[in-house]
This record gives sequence, structure tokens and C-alpha cells, in this order.
Amino acid sequence: MEDLHLIGRFDMTDPAAPRFAWPGSAIGARFYGTGVDLSLVDQGSNVFDVTLDNGPPITLATTNGKSTYSLASNLVLGNHDVLIVKRTESLVGIVTFKGFTPKGGKMVPSALPTARKIEVIGASMACGYGVLGKTATCSFSPDTENENVAWGALAAGQLKALHTTIAYSGRGLLRNFDGGTSDVMPDLWLRTFADDQNSTWDFSRWSPDVVVVNLGTNDFAKGDPGQAFAAAYGAFIKKLRAQYPAAYLVVALGTMLTDPSLSLARGYMQSAVTSAKAGGDAKVSFVEVPPQDCNVDGCGCDHHPSTVTQAKMAAAVAAHIKGLTGW
Repeated sequence: MEDLHLIGRFDMTDPAAPRFAWPGSAIGARFYGTGVDLSLVDQGSNVFDVTLDNGPPITLATTNGKSTYSLASNLVLGNHDVLIVKRTESLVGIVTFKGFTPKGGKMVPSALPTARKIEVIGASMACGYGVLGKTATCSFSPDTENENVAWGALAAGQLKALHTTIAYSGRGLLRNFDGGTSDVMPDLWLRTFADDQNSTWDFSRWSPDVVVVNLGTNDFAKGDPGQAFAAAYGAFIKKLRAQYPAAYLVVALGTMLTDPSLSLARGYMQSAVTSAKAGGDAKVSFVEVPPQDCNVDGCGCDHHPSTVTQAKMAAAVAAHIKGLTGW
């Protein structure tokens, strides 16, 4: 599979059958032919965006078990680029990639479109939870989730950067939406598969230029988490810095919190950033994205950001990153 570009966290125990689960995980390739088939083994029922030759994305809903899907037929004979992006998050299931099969041709080498790399760390908003929902009262479903139109993916696209999203709905930095403190995002961040505590990610395989962390909404679900939240943010910044010594680390606030939680979270996050800078880390910064307004921009399922709000978040994050990197 030397002709493939695997973007995100993949388990390569069997190089001929990479396994992946995080939202936004992507596989890109180039083939010569008139079409291409995709073979997958899905432990759940995930949803993908399929892009051919940089055209508009096509939705592919997979089924549990092994299946082969025709992605394109009757194309003009020649070189074509294909990209599949996992829209759904880890809880929907692990997927095993079994390969692309060109029609009337073969796989051919291609170069990555950019060397820029961004890592997004967050919760449901970064997953694109409910972003395609029509009302705020709908509940989670794979067909209304789309990481590909969430703020991290959109910001990376605006900056012409590759990105990986490490995010899981309901998880927090210090405590989760349900108030539990096990399997918080700093724990999941260490893993190849979010739900497998024995899967340890090899950080040497991905060295981002920028890391953006948007955590806190779930931490405040049961009230003010207190100064322990600021301490946890400071500790996570140190863990990020240990793995990514040269990266810009961005702490992002928004967009679902309202006062008094919003003001408290702002204070805790800015305190963590200030402390990191005082400790000698000059590449840590804070950015606040606009709060959502469901009356103006609509809301997705369970009052999550709509496509309009996600785009506003992306614009704010992209502008901040551009100011840091010059991209």
C-alpha cells in the first residue's frame, strides 16, 4: 500500500489492512483507469465523504461487515485522485481498509498536497456532532455527524493544511459530560483507538506544526470545575509540549458555553496559557471563537453548532493560526 496517503491515526499491525476509528481519518490515493472500487470491513455503520478529482464530496454510508463499494465508473481513462474521509466518530466503530481496486488500470504514486499539519483536539463540536441536523431537538445519529464540515477540518482547509482530529463526544479535559473523570480526552489522546486503553499511539508518526485544543464545555456540564480545571489545562499543555516540542499550541474557547461558565472558563484557560508562557513556553496562545446563536444561525442536534456556526469557528481559528505561522 505504498501508493496510499493515510492521514490520521491508523493501526498498522497488518500493513495490508490498516485500521482506524477517529473522525476525520482520511485515505487518499491516485489511480489510472476508468473507475475505482473500495473495500472495507466496518465494525459499525460509519459514514464517509468521498471526493474524486477534487470535486464535491459524495456521501458513502457503509454497512457492518465486509463490503465492496463502487466509488466511480465510466470516467475518462487517465489518472484520477480519490479521497475518503471518515465523517463519524470512534463510537460508531473501527474500520479496516482493505484497498482500492482501479477499473481498467492500476494504482499510481502521488505526492501529498501540502506539508502543513494541524492536530485538532476536542469533543463533540470537533466531531461535527449533529451539524447536519435540521432541529436542535434531534439526537445523535451517524447521518447527522460530519467531521468534514466541523471547525477543525474547515480551518485546515482554509490554511491548505492536513489535519488529524482527536475528539470524542461528551469528553472533557478534567471531567466528562456525565461528571466522570475516567477516559477524559488527555487519556484518549494517547491512544490509536479511543475506546481501547491498550492501544498506544506512536507520536513519532505525526508531528503537527499547530495543535488546537477546544475542551471545556463538558467540564462545565455539572457546574464550575474550579481551579482544578486550570491546573489540568496546564498539565495537558506540558504533555503536548513534550510530544510536540516545536509546535504552536493554541487553547481555544467556545462556542457553546454561556455566562457565568463562559467567563469562568476564559479565566481558567487564560491562566493556564499565562503560566505556560511564564514557564518559558513562548509558542502557547489563546483564541476565543464567537458564541453560537441558534436564533440567527440555527442549531444542529442537541443544540450543537450548525454549519454556519462551525464556519464562524473555523474562520476565527484559521485567522489566529495564520497570524502565528504566516500561512
